[in-house]
Amino acid sequence: MPVPASQREEFFVSVFCEAEFGQNLTIKRSNKVVQYEVQGEWLESLPCNHQVLFLTALSHCLTVAGRDSYTPQSEELEHPTHLRRINEIQHRVAACAYELLVNDSTESFRRSIAHWVLDQADQRMSENMQWAWRTAKERVLKTVAQRAVPQ
Repeated sequence: MPVPASQREEFFVSVFCEAEFGQNLTIKRSNKVVQYEVQGEWLESLPCNHQVLFLTALSHCLTVAGRDSYTPQSEELEHPTHLRRINEIQHRVAACAYELLVNDSTESFRRSIAHWVLDQADQRMSENMQWAWRTAKERVLKTVAQRAVPQ
Protein backbone atom coordinates (compact mmCIF):
# COMPACT_ATOMS: atom_id res chain seq x y z
CA MET A 1 0.00 0.00 0.00
CA PRO A 2 1.56 3.33 -1.04
CA VAL A 3 2.43 5.80 1.67
CA PRO A 4 0.67 9.17 1.34
CA ALA A 5 3.03 11.84 0.05
CA SER A 6 2.34 14.06 3.07
CA GLN A 7 3.60 11.36 5.46
CA ARG A 8 6.67 10.64 3.32
CA GLU A 9 7.47 14.34 3.13
CA GLU A 10 7.03 14.86 6.89
CA PHE A 11 9.27 11.92 7.64
CA PHE A 12 11.85 13.01 5.06
CA VAL A 13 12.05 16.47 6.58
CA SER A 14 12.29 15.18 10.14
CA VAL A 15 14.95 12.55 9.43
CA PHE A 16 16.94 13.25 6.30
CA CYS A 17 17.09 17.01 6.02
CA GLU A 18 18.18 17.41 9.62
CA ALA A 19 21.41 15.60 8.75
CA GLU A 20 22.24 18.28 6.23
CA PHE A 21 22.11 20.91 8.96
CA GLY A 22 23.89 18.96 11.67
CA GLN A 23 20.80 18.49 13.81
CA ASN A 24 19.86 15.34 15.67
CA LEU A 25 18.57 12.55 13.43
CA THR A 26 15.59 11.05 15.22
CA ILE A 27 13.82 8.12 13.66
CA LYS A 28 10.18 8.33 14.70
CA ARG A 29 8.53 5.25 16.22
CA SER A 30 5.08 6.25 15.00
CA ASN A 31 4.01 5.10 11.56
CA LYS A 32 6.40 2.15 11.58
CA VAL A 33 5.40 1.04 8.10
CA VAL A 34 6.10 4.52 6.79
CA GLN A 35 9.44 4.51 8.60
CA TYR A 36 10.59 1.25 7.02
CA GLU A 37 9.34 2.20 3.60
CA VAL A 38 10.97 5.63 3.66
CA GLN A 39 14.24 4.27 5.01
CA GLY A 40 14.18 1.49 2.41
CA GLU A 41 13.51 4.08 -0.30
CA TRP A 42 16.41 6.16 0.98
CA LEU A 43 18.77 3.18 0.81
CA GLU A 44 17.52 2.25 -2.64
CA SER A 45 17.97 5.83 -3.85
CA LEU A 46 21.71 5.72 -3.21
CA PRO A 47 24.16 4.83 -5.96
CA CYS A 48 25.45 1.27 -5.62
CA ASN A 49 28.81 2.30 -4.13
CA HIS A 50 27.02 4.45 -1.53
CA GLN A 51 24.72 1.55 -0.68
CA VAL A 52 27.77 -0.62 0.00
CA LEU A 53 29.31 2.18 2.04
CA PHE A 54 26.13 2.50 4.12
CA LEU A 55 25.79 -1.25 4.65
CA THR A 56 29.45 -1.48 5.72
CA ALA A 57 28.99 1.39 8.17
CA LEU A 58 25.77 -0.21 9.41
CA SER A 59 27.56 -3.51 9.89
CA HIS A 60 30.17 -1.80 12.04
CA CYS A 61 27.50 0.00 14.07
CA LEU A 62 25.65 -3.27 14.64
CA THR A 63 28.74 -4.77 16.26
CA VAL A 64 28.89 -1.80 18.60
CA ALA A 65 25.16 -2.11 19.37
CA GLY A 66 25.71 -5.79 20.12
CA ARG A 67 28.06 -4.87 22.93
CA ASP A 68 25.05 -3.59 24.86
CA SER A 69 24.17 -7.27 25.33
CA TYR A 70 27.27 -7.90 27.42
CA THR A 71 27.36 -8.03 31.19
CA PRO A 72 29.88 -5.32 32.16
CA GLN A 73 33.36 -6.55 33.12
CA SER A 74 32.44 -10.16 32.46
CA GLU A 75 32.32 -12.74 29.69
CA GLU A 76 28.60 -13.24 30.36
CA LEU A 77 25.66 -11.92 28.38
CA GLU A 78 23.00 -9.75 29.96
CA HIS A 79 20.76 -9.86 26.86
CA PRO A 80 21.55 -12.99 24.83
CA THR A 81 18.35 -12.67 22.79
CA HIS A 82 19.39 -9.18 21.68
CA LEU A 83 22.78 -10.41 20.59
CA ARG A 84 21.22 -13.29 18.67
CA ARG A 85 18.80 -10.90 16.92
CA ILE A 86 21.65 -8.53 16.06
CA ASN A 87 23.60 -11.47 14.61
CA GLU A 88 20.64 -12.34 12.36
CA ILE A 89 20.38 -8.71 11.22
CA GLN A 90 24.14 -8.56 10.69
CA HIS A 91 23.91 -11.69 8.52
CA ARG A 92 21.40 -9.99 6.22
CA VAL A 93 23.31 -6.70 6.09
CA ALA A 94 26.52 -8.53 5.13
CA ALA A 95 24.67 -10.62 2.54
CA CYS A 96 23.15 -7.50 1.02
CA ALA A 97 26.56 -5.79 0.77
CA TYR A 98 28.06 -8.92 -0.78
CA GLU A 99 25.26 -9.18 -3.34
CA LEU A 100 25.79 -5.55 -4.32
CA LEU A 101 29.51 -6.15 -4.76
CA VAL A 102 29.00 -9.19 -7.01
CA ASN A 103 26.19 -7.50 -8.95
CA ASP A 104 23.55 -10.02 -7.86
CA SER A 105 21.30 -7.88 -5.68
CA THR A 106 17.54 -7.44 -5.69
CA GLU A 107 15.70 -4.26 -4.87
CA SER A 108 13.30 -6.04 -2.52
CA PHE A 109 16.16 -7.47 -0.46
CA ARG A 110 17.89 -4.09 -0.24
CA ARG A 111 14.64 -2.43 0.86
CA SER A 112 14.02 -5.15 3.47
CA ILE A 113 17.17 -4.20 5.38
CA ALA A 114 15.41 -1.18 6.92
CA HIS A 115 12.64 -3.42 8.21
CA TRP A 116 15.10 -5.97 9.63
CA VAL A 117 17.05 -3.29 11.46
CA LEU A 118 14.28 -0.97 12.61
CA ASP A 119 11.42 -3.38 13.39
CA GLN A 120 12.12 -4.15 17.04
CA ALA A 121 9.46 -4.74 19.68
CA ASP A 122 11.85 -4.39 22.62
CA GLN A 123 12.48 -0.72 23.51
CA ARG A 124 16.17 -1.15 24.34
CA MET A 125 16.80 -3.12 21.17
CA SER A 126 14.85 -0.57 19.16
CA GLU A 127 16.96 2.27 20.54
CA ASN A 128 20.17 0.40 19.71
CA MET A 129 19.04 -0.36 16.17
CA GLN A 130 17.88 3.21 15.58
CA TRP A 131 21.27 4.40 16.82
CA ALA A 132 23.05 2.01 14.44
CA TRP A 133 20.97 3.09 11.43
CA ARG A 134 21.24 6.80 12.26
CA THR A 135 24.99 6.64 12.88
CA ALA A 136 25.66 4.70 9.67
CA LYS A 137 23.56 7.21 7.73
CA GLU A 138 25.38 10.16 9.29
CA ARG A 139 28.73 8.61 8.32
CA VAL A 140 27.62 8.10 4.72
CA LEU A 141 26.19 11.60 4.41
CA LYS A 142 29.41 13.05 5.84
CA THR A 143 31.59 10.98 3.52
CA VAL A 144 29.49 11.85 0.48
CA ALA A 145 29.53 15.55 1.44
CA GLN A 146 33.32 15.39 1.57
CA ARG A 147 33.29 13.61 -1.78
CA ALA A 148 35.45 10.87 -0.31
CA VAL A 149 33.59 7.85 -1.67
CA PRO A 150 35.69 5.58 -3.91
CA GLN A 151 34.17 4.64 -7.26
